Amino acid sequence: MKKISLSFAAILAASTMSFAQINKAFKINYAITYSVDPSEEAQSAPASVYEAYVNNDKIKVVSASGDGEESIFLVKKNEEQSVILYPGLAKYVVKENELSPHAIKFVPNQTKMIAGYPCKLAQVEIPISEDNEENSTLSIWYSDKLPVAYWEGFDLFKEIPGAVLQLTTPLGMNMIAQTIADSQLDDKDFVVPEDYEQVASIYDEEDSEESNQIAENMYLFEDAATNLVGVQDGEEKTIVPAQYLYIAPFVSELSIVQYKNEKYGAINLTGKPIIPFQYDYLGYDDHLGQLVFGLNEKYGVMDKSGKILISANYDMISFINGGYAVFQLKNKYGVLNQTGKIIVPATYSYISENNSTHFVSIENDRYNLNDIKTNKIVALDYDLISITEEPNLFLASKDGKYGYLDGQGKVAIPLIYSGATSFSDGVASVSLADSDDVILINTKGERVEIDAAAEATEII
Repeated sequence: MKKISLSFAAILAASTMSFAQINKAFKINYAITYSVDPSEEAQSAPASVYEAYVNNDKIKVVSASGDGEESIFLVKKNEEQSVILYPGLAKYVVKENELSPHAIKFVPNQTKMIAGYPCKLAQVEIPISEDNEENSTLSIWYSDKLPVAYWEGFDLFKEIPGAVLQLTTPLGMNMIAQTIADSQLDDKDFVVPEDYEQVASIYDEEDSEESNQIAENMYLFEDAATNLVGVQDGEEKTIVPAQYLYIAPFVSELSIVQYKNEKYGAINLTGKPIIPFQYDYLGYDDHLGQLVFGLNEKYGVMDKSGKILISANYDMISFINGGYAVFQLKNKYGVLNQTGKIIVPATYSYISENNSTHFVSIENDRYNLNDIKTNKIVALDYDLISITEEPNLFLASKDGKYGYLDGQGKVAIPLIYSGATSFSDGVASVSLADSDDVILINTKGERVEIDAAAEATEII
């Protein structure tokens, strides 16, 4: 397996029990929209194509655009390199960060609100083509109230003094931020999985066949006449006819596809439709066996057989976790049970996550732990609270120190650590102030020794 340069090793340390710190961030969902007339305002699209997590130090952008292969862009803003993960291929690419060669013109006295944030206008002229001396003008609306966000293909955004919330092109294709919410970035997100292979590009000729692979002995192909895609086996025998705009890599035995009518559905490994092509959006969680679906800008939850679990009545909804799902209505958040009954009314500014007994609410950048059944706050005003795999232990931070709370909101493991991770398999990683050493603790806060974790690991 190839090694990356040591300058990027700090964010790609590949230890299975490595210390990681959770930091507050903004989550920005972007959509591609189209206008009939280039002068028209872009209308919100039902599905996001870029999901950006950004703060002053780091950027993570999940992309489902391009050739249908999901990618994850990762960068620390003070590093000279970025990494792009391709989960469907188990590959990654390391790239040098470059500045855009295009000049940016900042237009005074032009403002508007996008997704609740005040925005300013910048414009950039780029050549229409190499053979054409005429330029095309891009309009960029950005908010300096949000951290700078950029990713592969959008290096230009690095030079904008704030997050870009709308990009408008003369051809009527636009990108716009649909929603902006408080979220978090975990240092663990910036660790390359040990089984990933570093490649120069997923588009290298020698990798072209693998780049099109979406399951074992299943490869995408494109009909040159229609530009629609289908699936063939290794002997180029058609398994799925070329009638789709998009086919995602299979997760277990399910692939989300976009039919030529621009509606989403799902097929199995034989190419048989298992979810009808009638949805504006589909997202799948294989672990839970659930799909979030969108219809007419409302969202619900179904199982992988297509059975509706929660009807599409909500502006946003999460997967059902521990018997409950978080929903959004009119910019407020609440909690439903798995039958769709509202357990916690939509009165919260934001709910970040839940388990079977509690949910985490965020008000004015402060984190609170709430009991689902009573809808009462049991722990108030923390810098961070996060759910762990242990149902009765919650990672918490206040005044720069980390520890753990129990289900009653009481301190179960003292907030004495300079950093900490969530519990996994009964063990968490913590670090004390003025020390780079990582300590492993159990659910009682006792130090434990794990031989495998003590071994040195190779930086991939």
